[in-house]
Amino acid sequence: MNQKLKKSNSISADILLHNGVFITMDPARPEATALAIKNTLILWVGDQNEMDDWKGQGTRTIDLKGCCVYPGFIDTHMHVLYTGLVKSYLQLQECLDKSTIISKVKEYVKICQKDEWIFGIGWDDHHWSKKTVLHAADLDAVAPHHPVVLRRSDTHLIWVNSLVLKLAGIDAKTTEPAGGKIERDPAGNPTGILIDSAMGMVHDVIPICSFQQRVQIIQNTLEDCLQKGITTVHNASTDESDFQSFKQLASENRLKVRIYLMGAVRHKEDIQLWKGSPQTYSPFLQQCCLKLWMDGALGSRGAALFEPYEDDGNNCGHLLWEKEDLLPILQQAKFKGFQVAIHAIGDRAIQCVLDAYEKLGVKGLRWRIEHAQQIAHADIKRFAELEVIAAMQPLHATADMAWIKERLGKKRIESGAFMWRSLLDSGAMIVGGSDAPVVDANPLWGIYAAITRQDHHQFPEKGWYPKQKVTREEALKIYTIDAAYACFRENELGSLTPGKLADLVVLPENLLTCEPKAMLNMKVIYTIVNGKIVFERNG
Repeated sequence: MNQKLKKSNSISADILLHNGVFITMDPARPEATALAIKNTLILWVGDQNEMDDWKGQGTRTIDLKGCCVYPGFIDTHMHVLYTGLVKSYLQLQECLDKSTIISKVKEYVKICQKDEWIFGIGWDDHHWSKKTVLHAADLDAVAPHHPVVLRRSDTHLIWVNSLVLKLAGIDAKTTEPAGGKIERDPAGNPTGILIDSAMGMVHDVIPICSFQQRVQIIQNTLEDCLQKGITTVHNASTDESDFQSFKQLASENRLKVRIYLMGAVRHKEDIQLWKGSPQTYSPFLQQCCLKLWMDGALGSRGAALFEPYEDDGNNCGHLLWEKEDLLPILQQAKFKGFQVAIHAIGDRAIQCVLDAYEKLGVKGLRWRIEHAQQIAHADIKRFAELEVIAAMQPLHATADMAWIKERLGKKRIESGAFMWRSLLDSGAMIVGGSDAPVVDANPLWGIYAAITRQDHHQFPEKGWYPKQKVTREEALKIYTIDAAYACFRENELGSLTPGKLADLVVLPENLLTCEPKAMLNMKVIYTIVNGKIVFERNG
């Protein structure tokens, strides 16, 4: 639809927004002062002097009083169910030593029911004043009769008590699973620290939520997304029960956020869960992507590197897939028409994925690498050459910068860590997300991190390795139009263009010109999805 088109006598807007600054992300008209919505679509974008052409008897007119409007934000990597689930866990983010965590567990034991599992999340020993050995016995002392599972902030390591080890059948004779690690004492006994695929042995014995509980948790999480201006989410790990929960919500028209599901493939047998071909179940639900994991995380030293960790000279991390198992899975995915997104953080894992993609030939398929945190210098250009999307989370860099030098050393960081500018300059596409609940889902915090490479205290003063900053326009693209491209919906979403779906967010300030620190406390005023106001801030 032509943006200069005048309305006919039969067309009038349902909603008319005016007296605002519209950052459209559409190069044909980058800015405007008014916008009209009809049913589910953007009807017109233009100058408010022309807006009377689109008024009708039933038109709701909203004076934005100078506020700014953007396409709805797209989070390309979130764990929706888990983000909601962990809200009921012990929150350990502020714990700066082991004793504080033990005290929290001890206090919770006093109020929990008999045999109740105790879960915690968010502890990060990198922020502790001194290095500390963690052991199941520490938790046994305060919770001998309750299974305790405390997940590290990066979600790739858990600290459990002896009861959990017993329930999971993990002892001195247990064989370490491929792609995982069971930490042991000198006698070979497990210490209670489990990394990556070893965590699966515990997950298998954890009581699962009921179907209705899952549905409610998902709904609650998506309501929170709307308050943050997120209108589309790529759910980065979807198992069969999650899948059915989303389908239930879609069938009952209860999804207010668009969901792009990545079907989880942790083992080669899992490919059978995703039979057939990519599916669109409604304008709010698609299952067109498969998600695999190639390695772990840097924080727990599971990310696969070419050279050993600086602070663990015998450890290069681990690969979760062997080449002979990975390629057939990818071949099946390509044959069925699925997009593929593979978690790869370390340089060795990233190169393995790029090699596999190159062997298969993935140009035009929009296949992705999730995280891409430490890239071998020679591999940076391959993202663009192979047309591989880098799905990255800007807040990971500013969260990790306090300790990553201990893991990688200065030389590796300078040449390969969080290479946003280098990737963009090479012609690669970056799309933005949060990886919530690892970090907060707030896209404004992600944009702030991308343009400043600073934490919330504006540290470091000039940014962490500031040459890798992106511009404000680029930061907006990775959360809007490019993120829409990553789920094949750039013709429907990602810009304020007539004919596209009316998904947009209203903020009090212009992200292209405001003080960066203003983004940290900025609140969404309106969120509109599918032409309906689904969140409106009061007061």
